[in-house]
Amino acid sequence: MFRKLGFPICGIIFLLLTLSACGSSGKQYRGDRDDSTSSNFGVHVEKADQNDRSYQVQQLSGPVTHNNTKLEYSQYLSDQLHTMDGVNTALVMITNQNAYVALMMDSSAIGTKGLTKETNNQGTAKGFYNDDNPYDDSLPSNDLNKGYNSYETAIHHDLLSHPFKEAIAQKLRVLKPDLMDVYISANRDFLNKMNSYAQESWQGRSLMPLLTDFNQTVTRVFGTAQSLPHD
Repeated sequence: MFRKLGFPICGIIFLLLTLSACGSSGKQYRGDRDDSTSSNFGVHVEKADQNDRSYQVQQLSGPVTHNNTKLEYSQYLSDQLHTMDGVNTALVMITNQNAYVALMMDSSAIGTKGLTKETNNQGTAKGFYNDDNPYDDSLPSNDLNKGYNSYETAIHHDLLSHPFKEAIAQKLRVLKPDLMDVYISANRDFLNKMNSYAQESWQGRSLMPLLTDFNQTVTRVFGTAQSLPHD
């Protein structure tokens, strides 16, 4: 009798083992897929190699200067960064050999920045769009972000995650291989100022008269001292 049941029992055991292996394999595949999703910048942030990066490279080895002698706005590069997960708006300024990026972040990616919030998205009964002026809900036309009910900014570039900045810098370097360095910030004041520069460019005006102001601005935003790989 057991000989007669031997084959069905063996078949059932083999089937159960096969299904179990498939289940384990499927679970492992889903885990690998999640870990490699480029839009999820929150995955393994702590494991990112800070010493090997594509942005503020020169500042890792010593002090830098922002004595740029050329300045122009790149609509093409700005549009290309706009398509990336986590980027709502990007404004790219090109100097002699560097790119300076001002951006706003959205919720299409995880782990773009730390927990420090710079934007109030809760709204108020008095002045839904402008908490400073309860009788005026309009925003200055030159400001992309006033800090009220808008996309996210970050007061310091160190608050942006390494994988997020690395993805932006690498994309820029693919599109413009002659770049020496890339600087990235989501500081609200920097964003609004770069927006005013972009508006000048859209009007067909040269940005060269703004060069001194630009160099002073990026020196203040990114600093000149050596940057240790801790961000």
